[in-house]
Amino acid sequence: MQTDPYTGPVPAAVSSPEEETERSAWSNHRTRLLILGGVIALAVAYMVYAAFPGNTLYFVTVSEFVDDPKLHDGQTLRVAGALAPDTFRREDGSTLSRFSLGDKQIDVPGITPGSPQMEASYVGVLPDLFFNPHSEIILEGHYDGREGVFATDNILVKCPSKYQSIQAENPDLMPGAAAPAQSY
Repeated sequence: MQTDPYTGPVPAAVSSPEEETERSAWSNHRTRLLILGGVIALAVAYMVYAAFPGNTLYFVTVSEFVDDPKLHDGQTLRVAGALAPDTFRREDGSTLSRFSLGDKQIDVPGITPGSPQMEASYVGVLPDLFFNPHSEIILEGHYDGREGVFATDNILVKCPSKYQSIQAENPDLMPGAAAPAQSY
């Protein structure tokens, strides 16, 4: 037992006001640190979410887009396909392009025969591989119901692999086989 010079012995179970103040100060610091940590975690989570808004866009093929009228409401989305032959148009001196996309054939250049086509427009410089028949084109934008055209804000072109383009151009060549010798 502790003794107090003014009141006598003090039981051990009773704590002094200084100890209570010290315990509440520790509790306040701990609470403040937990709140600060939570705020920082929420801020970091929001910054990560805000940094990648384009990754949350809905991704469809040309057939899915044409067949689903709910996608024609002007929402921003991505549509993947291939450039339809002989559909690209641009006036001289203009950056406005008009073209059609169709469903891309797997491992073969061009669009799938009989696939629906979607009219699209784009203002700007086109990517280098836009006209490559092996490339898959991804349009990001929205459908303009007044014009009946998909208004493109951004164009992404997936580069074709060399293996696919060689095999597509030479269907008789087996995978892993040597190329046929050329005679001169």
